[in-house]
Amino acid sequence: MRRALIVLAVLLVLSPVSSAADNPAKAFTIADAGAATGLVPGGTVTRAVRVTNPNNQDIKVTRLDTSVGRPSPHCPAKTVTVDALKAPVLVVKNGYADVPLTVRMASSAPDACKNLTFPLTYSGTAIKP
Repeated sequence: MRRALIVLAVLLVLSPVSSAADNPAKAFTIADAGAATGLVPGGTVTRAVRVTNPNNQDIKVTRLDTSVGRPSPHCPAKTVTVDALKAPVLVVKNGYADVPLTVRMASSAPDACKNLTFPLTYSGTAIKP
């Protein structure tokens, strides 16, 4: 069985918007917490990302989104999707939480997509709980 590896580019995410004026958005980082292996056309795997809270107060991550990049000219980025965060995640002050995300490869993905590294970029929103 062929395996595909998905890699995350580590980035600092500034939460862009808060839902309430008294609940301002908080900064946090999202990083790869392990590779997703075994992804094949029509397959689904779980991968973890680590959300780190550098703040001196707890945060609640309310949204995590993933943008999938094109790994090669012969494999469209749209063959892989990552499900959004299923429920808010509390991350304690100066701590972290490993968050599972579901990664899917379309059954229509061409053979050229096998064993490729898909660049992933994450963004999200966190608020003060």
